[in-house]
Amino acid sequence: METATQPEDLARVAGVRARLADLVEPKPSPAELALVLRLLRSFAAKAPLAADELVRLLHEGDPAPVREHAHSLKGSAANIGADGLAAICSRVEDAARAGAVTDPGPTGDRLRAETDGALRAVRALTVEFERTS
Repeated sequence: METATQPEDLARVAGVRARLADLVEPKPSPAELALVLRLLRSFAAKAPLAADELVRLLHEGDPAPVREHAHSLKGSAANIGADGLAAICSRVEDAARAGAVTDPGPTGDRLRAETDGALRAVRALTVEFERTS
C-alpha cells in the first residue's frame, strides 16, 4: 500500500480531503461514499495517462492540442482537489492559449512529479474511504 507521509504529500492529502468535504457530509452516506470512491478511482486510473499524453504533446510543440489536454487535466485535478497539478496545467494551458508551448523537459518533469504526488494522496484517501464503506 502506498502512503503519503512526506510534508508535501500530507499537504496534497489535505487538499484532496478538503475538496471531498465540499462534496459530502462529515459522515458520508453509503451513496456519498460510493461517489467519493468512484471519483478517486477514476482520477487514479485516468490521470497518469492524461499526464503522459500532455507531456508527449508538449514535445510535439503544437499549442492547440496542448491547450486542450492541459485544460482537461486541469479540470480533473481541480475537481479532485489536486491543486498543485491543476496549477501546472493552468500555466501550460495559458501559455498554449497565447500560442507558446512551455519547455517540455522541465515542464514535463514537474507535471509528472505533481501527478505522482496527487496519485499518492488519492490512493491514501481511497484506502481510508474504503475502510469506512
